[in-house]
Amino acid sequence: MLPRPPLAPLRTLLLPLLSQRLAEPLRQGELAFLDGRSVSIAVKELPWALKLGLSDGQLWLDWADDSVDASMSGDARALLQMALGSADGDALFFQRRLAMEGDTELAMELKSLLGRYPLLPAPPFALPGLTGV
Repeated sequence: MLPRPPLAPLRTLLLPLLSQRLAEPLRQGELAFLDGRSVSIAVKELPWALKLGLSDGQLWLDWADDSVDASMSGDARALLQMALGSADGDALFFQRRLAMEGDTELAMELKSLLGRYPLLPAPPFALPGLTGV
């Protein structure tokens, strides 16, 4: 397996995005299910997975390890569609393009939250192959 790249650039890029896009659900307590827990998110085409968690009201990221409570994985296209809000996570799951393991209730809650609050703004133009499922 390849050595993992430094985590700091990923945190610098992803944490502000996550914090901004999930600020309202965090304020409303919609992320309480994640408090003190972590979910691994893996892009199947990449050799490393990240884990996302919530502690003291702050989202955090680290490299995934055996300590995660649940894991969610999918191909890059499926995860990007979820992040853009252009695909339904349930449909991706039933099409076997999104997998969940461990505490599946936790993973499903995160999947549902991401369905309600897309992480990426809609692009100003159509991206071929990324709309719908």
